[in-house]
Amino acid sequence: MSSLLKPKTAKYFFLSIAVLVILIFTVASNFKGSDSNEVYDLKYKGAVLTHIHSIGNGYGSQSSKDMHSHLKNIGYNYVQLNTFAYMRNRKDTSIYIGGDPSMAVPYLESEIQNLHEMGFQVILKPHIWIGGHDLDPDNWRSKIDFKDIEKREKWFDSYTKFILKEAELAESTGAEMLVVGTELVGVSKYTENWGKLIKKIREVYRGKLTYAAEGINAKNIEFWDALDYIGIDAYFALNDKISPSLDELVEGWKKFEPEIKNLSDKYGKQVIFTEIGYKSVEGAAIKPWEWKQDGKTSEEEQALAFKATSIAFRDKPYLAGVFVWKYFTDMNSYERGNNEKGFTPYGKKAEKVISEWFGTSDEKTAQ
Repeated sequence: MSSLLKPKTAKYFFLSIAVLVILIFTVASNFKGSDSNEVYDLKYKGAVLTHIHSIGNGYGSQSSKDMHSHLKNIGYNYVQLNTFAYMRNRKDTSIYIGGDPSMAVPYLESEIQNLHEMGFQVILKPHIWIGGHDLDPDNWRSKIDFKDIEKREKWFDSYTKFILKEAELAESTGAEMLVVGTELVGVSKYTENWGKLIKKIREVYRGKLTYAAEGINAKNIEFWDALDYIGIDAYFALNDKISPSLDELVEGWKKFEPEIKNLSDKYGKQVIFTEIGYKSVEGAAIKPWEWKQDGKTSEEEQALAFKATSIAFRDKPYLAGVFVWKYFTDMNSYERGNNEKGFTPYGKKAEKVISEWFGTSDEKTAQ
């Protein structure tokens, strides 16, 4: 130190250096890169509310309103409604609309109004249901495909009429988001057709759009740039054993999470798990997409799978939200026999885990 510095000057010089060091340390400690452990709150904390196909028990009913109150108490802020159109078989080029009087437009309008009055936002997620699935497992929407161009164009024309009616309903009721297709693996590769379809939807609907891809098939879809979010029905096999530990389930997500992140990075869009669910049975995370309820009842494994998911994605801001599969408009309906081992978390240990996952209002929200 130069002898020319007077004692008073030296005092302020050292004080300035100390302040500078503190500032540098503070900035460095607050900076978090992509591997940060910062926890992000989900923007979309969604429940899938499925329709009981009975007038008075389905959408627009008092029992459904009662379920809205339950969902609000758990911490959900978004509700997904599933509408349907029908095909006779996977090779049929015609899509049939309006086959279920219990899902008539007035009931759907009433349901959306009731949800909005309760403070929820709404996403419409149309499904194609194909007859004869029990007789032929290939009669499933993911198997729809037409190599013949003329048949393919006829199918897309029919599908366009269906989805535009859904878009008009979403617009007129103020539904905040619309899914343009669900698990249509076979026809999802026809990017040009989807581009034309999405453009037509945007002409009648001003809300957000996504598509619900079947698992990792999401990486094969090339029209994400035309949508607002990347949607994935997230049924991934996290392990191959009964009674796994929490750490094993978290580790299981590491097989898939990097690919999901890469997809988000590639298109510069956030991801929504448009469905995610686990049955309350032993081995719940082995084949979570299967409907059959083999095995012993296990609320613990269902809860553990949700807990592992919340841990695996808590520091991943590209995940904008999830929609939990599933709740019913009437839990005491003909579906009640499936409740014990089925996907619903209603009244089970998983629901407490979900509530804790969603109850992070003091944490940073993913943008």
